[in-house]
Amino acid sequence: MRWSPLMGWCNLLRRGLASAAFVIIVGIMHLLPRCAKRIGEYYIVTSVIDGDTVQLSRGQIVRYIGIDAPERDQPFYLEAKRANEKLVLKKRVRLEFDVQRQDRYGRWLAYVFVRRGGREIFVNAELIKDGYATAYTVPPNVKYADLFVRLQRAAIEGEKGLWKGQSEKVARYIGNRRTFTFHRPTCVYGKSISPSNRVIFRSRKAALKAGYRPCKVCRP
Repeated sequence: MRWSPLMGWCNLLRRGLASAAFVIIVGIMHLLPRCAKRIGEYYIVTSVIDGDTVQLSRGQIVRYIGIDAPERDQPFYLEAKRANEKLVLKKRVRLEFDVQRQDRYGRWLAYVFVRRGGREIFVNAELIKDGYATAYTVPPNVKYADLFVRLQRAAIEGEKGLWKGQSEKVARYIGNRRTFTFHRPTCVYGKSISPSNRVIFRSRKAALKAGYRPCKVCRP
């Protein structure tokens, strides 16, 4: 077969189409992880451990980002756990991740969403809104931190859930702007906060309304 200019143009066209297809495929593969992160991943909740932790059908433990519910030996533990069960137990949930996907214990860190009555419920936010959990901001996972603080402020003012009947005690607490933690004045960690990161609160509620979480050591 003799070569002709027409055959040359056909070969160039085929190569061009192949290159374009390759670029498109690579682009789609590059975008898929971003889409998955934005849309989320779906799982079934098989058991509820407490107010902020669940187990999935695959056996994976999920710790809700940005909130903290009472532990087993603390007041309001059962109420918080039951509220979480009512929202997600035996249901299909959507998980949305932030900067860190796992904690040091290997648990997944996620924002949890569930459909109810034709609309999607943001479980983390719902538990704070109804007073079953407190806002617990831990950088760098701060995507919804401002929302959680606003919901907690409203729950405190409305005395919902664990905030019901809590009297306001005037005191002095030291907050850390970098870690969003507040301490008693006698706490060794409170004393070590640099002046540039130090903020003073006149009451525990004031610190909580500002979105700060209590120190696990001095328990203000």
